[in-house]
Amino acid sequence: MRSLLFLLISTSLFALVTIAPVDIGSKPGLSGNVSGSLSSKSGNTEKDDYSLGLQVQYDQGIDYVTWGTFTYDYAKSNGTKNEDKIYAHLRYIHAIDEGKEWIGELFLQSEQDKFKDINERSLIGAGARWRFLNSDEWGKGYAGAGAMAEKIDYTHPQINPNENNNRLNSYLAWTQTFTNTTKLSFVGYFQPKFDDTSDYVSLQTLELIVPIYGKLNLSLTAKYGYDSAPPVDIKKSDSSYVTSLLWTF
Repeated sequence: MRSLLFLLISTSLFALVTIAPVDIGSKPGLSGNVSGSLSSKSGNTEKDDYSLGLQVQYDQGIDYVTWGTFTYDYAKSNGTKNEDKIYAHLRYIHAIDEGKEWIGELFLQSEQDKFKDINERSLIGAGARWRFLNSDEWGKGYAGAGAMAEKIDYTHPQINPNENNNRLNSYLAWTQTFTNTTKLSFVGYFQPKFDDTSDYVSLQTLELIVPIYGKLNLSLTAKYGYDSAPPVDIKKSDSSYVTSLLWTF
């Protein structure tokens, strides 16, 4: 594992972990994936990019799965830092019915993004997920809904006052496996405030994973995020397109 070199080429650099939805019993035991990069340019362009992603899950095989994700991204151009963010997510899912079409979910999340003025954004939430599609031809589809409490501490609270919010957490997800190995996945989140639905966060991610050799895979990902009420001087939308190598275990 230590001898592996991970290469990431992207228009907007961030660490990557697979987004494909998890089914209880699909991969019993301990598993996960890791990705990362280290790149540097000098001369006419002075630029350094660092990225790391790790996802680990434990599938009990009968009733539950628990998994965690961590990513870190850092970039500097011509001596000026232009990216510095950390993301961590922990989720537990448990079967509600015998066929595992319905599951309950609990999750915790923490993130920092210096260039969005976010010193820390913490979430805790719960909900339920329904697998409404389960077909070899059309793939698997999921719909989830629940509630979450959000706490945001801004780096400059005199400009952006800290927030405590309660939001709906809803999402749609879909995944399809081709030729038993290539996988296409989509997940879209919509998270409005309960007391002000005009204040919402949304995120859509589309990912294609193609095996290269053994446990090494090529991953192509497109992301689009939108915050209807961002901090002062922060844009409402973000998009990124990433090509990376992903190693699974």
